[in-house]
Amino acid sequence: MPNKDNPGVIAPPPLIFLCFLAAGYFLNQLYPISVTERPPGIIIAAIFLVYASLTAGLAFYYMIKAGTNVDVRKPANTIVTESVYSYSRNPMYLSMVILLIAFTFLVNALWIAILIPFFMMVMQKGVIEREETYLENKFGEKYLDYKKRVRRWI
Repeated sequence: MPNKDNPGVIAPPPLIFLCFLAAGYFLNQLYPISVTERPPGIIIAAIFLVYASLTAGLAFYYMIKAGTNVDVRKPANTIVTESVYSYSRNPMYLSMVILLIAFTFLVNALWIAILIPFFMMVMQKGVIEREETYLENKFGEKYLDYKKRVRRWI
């Protein structure tokens, strides 16, 4: 019998991220749209890569520290509210958006940035709303209070 103690997301978020990154890259191969010149683009990409890495790293660390699963296909054991989770309910997904911005500059492909709103919509409908419903059902008032205090993205 399959484990029902999970949010039932449409796909693992890293896979969704990689699909959008690849789609933006391949669209840029077909119909190139540049963003900026190379030296400044690399510097901008590096800044966004560092920011995304720090955000995701802290989010991952605090989930492990709290003893809950990072993989959304497994049960949540607790609500994490420390560190980056006190600013965003979805810092790992936020870091994926930041990574898409970084890759936009890194490979000089505006198509990646153009796809960001669509990535966010897929994440919103196929992952985040399902996670929120799951966490509301599992943790009740504790999660509802957290939702009142902390924004979804930023």
